[in-house]
Amino acid sequence: MKNLTKPKALKIGDTIGIVSPSSPLAGLAPHRTKKGIKTLEELGFKVKIGKNALKIKGYMAGTPKERADDINTFFLDKKIKAIFSFIGGNHSNQILKYLNFGVIKKNPKIFLGYSDATVLHFALHVKANLVTLYGPAILTQFAENPTILLYTKTYLYKALMQTNPIGKIEPSSQWTDEVLDWFKKEDLKRPRKMKRNKGWQWLKSGKTEGPILGGCISSILHLRGTEYWPDFRNSILFWEIPESEYDFTKGEKIENIDSYLTDLELSGVFKEINGMVVGRFFGYSEQEKKEIIKIIKERVFGYKFPILLNVDIGHSDPMITVPLGVRAKIDSSKNLFTIEESGVS
Repeated sequence: MKNLTKPKALKIGDTIGIVSPSSPLAGLAPHRTKKGIKTLEELGFKVKIGKNALKIKGYMAGTPKERADDINTFFLDKKIKAIFSFIGGNHSNQILKYLNFGVIKKNPKIFLGYSDATVLHFALHVKANLVTLYGPAILTQFAENPTILLYTKTYLYKALMQTNPIGKIEPSSQWTDEVLDWFKKEDLKRPRKMKRNKGWQWLKSGKTEGPILGGCISSILHLRGTEYWPDFRNSILFWEIPESEYDFTKGEKIENIDSYLTDLELSGVFKEINGMVVGRFFGYSEQEKKEIIKIIKERVFGYKFPILLNVDIGHSDPMITVPLGVRAKIDSSKNLFTIEESGVS
């Protein structure tokens, strides 16, 4: 297992720096920005927004260097105890060559985000030996109407604020993948509709343990063949599916998921991992979900590792927060998913 540095635990009253590694939505949807920051402040934290985080430069929040500068600055700033992402996007990979990994390694602190932030998680894991946390973002989870969902907050606090092992993960009782249009401010009119969670599904039985690594499947593959690709040997791979770039209310095209899984297999990942955890599917009909499961079965045919589906990770809500690189365990005979370590020190 890689020798990683765990960042210091977050405390009430600490200052959190907010960055936009890719998308300019923080500048384009100011009511979501205001609401997300208000939620953090109501939870007892101070907030500092990155110098460039509200910029709008086409489909990006500033130039690659500007976006990286905010992250470098916050890692250097002793008053900043954690760095959270406003939202994902599709261009965090552009900023990697501008990140000062030497500075980051000497100043370890919490980095939180999901979706396209996957590439930053992997880069910080490989280049700075840092445990980072795959979890909620400001514009999505913290700006939820009327507030951050209790399940999301509970697992966030377990991952960021306690130094004992996170322990057993329980499925949420309710979930949603409803999208309310931010630009029409539909999200201000009512909370999103929740559905009953039917629980986890074991696609392949068995038990295993290992460091847990993963993220958004399309973002994972941005780094294939680069110096930022992590060592997946003996790990538990988790992955989840983003929304479609053509319709944010729907999940990624099913044929693309097939391609992504094929890419992972061709990269040798399936030969290396001990197990797989798949986040709950976002934006699909029941029939489409069956098609995705069929594809997963076909792509992992012949591999022996256990596979757990429908976990609260990714683009539907609520979500758990996963510290990358710490030891986890899955066991189908006990319907068990545990994170055996803390995410912070």
